[in-house]
Amino acid sequence: MKQLLLFLALFAGSSSIVAAQMLCVERGDMLDRLASEYGEELIAVKMMEEYGLLEVLKSPTKGTWTLLLTKPGGISCMLATGKGLDTDEEDPEKAEYEL
Repeated sequence: MKQLLLFLALFAGSSSIVAAQMLCVERGDMLDRLASEYGEELIAVKMMEEYGLLEVLKSPTKGTWTLLLTKPGGISCMLATGKGLDTDEEDPEKAEYEL
């Protein structure tokens, strides 16, 4: 889990080109849409002091995942999406993630 969050933190602050292509909306709207369209639920949250919250959502039924950066003020930006995020549901501390 710590390795994933470190990778994602580096990814989140990597370039302005990535930031220019992100979809950003109110956090509540983003979570509602991801839940209703993909069945995604929040599985991990990490506070990034300079950036905000780094959040990972996953659908237990569809296998999709989304990486969000939620900035102070409640705006969430979609950093990445995909399929096939494998986690160890029995012990989240020992979860393995494949991006």
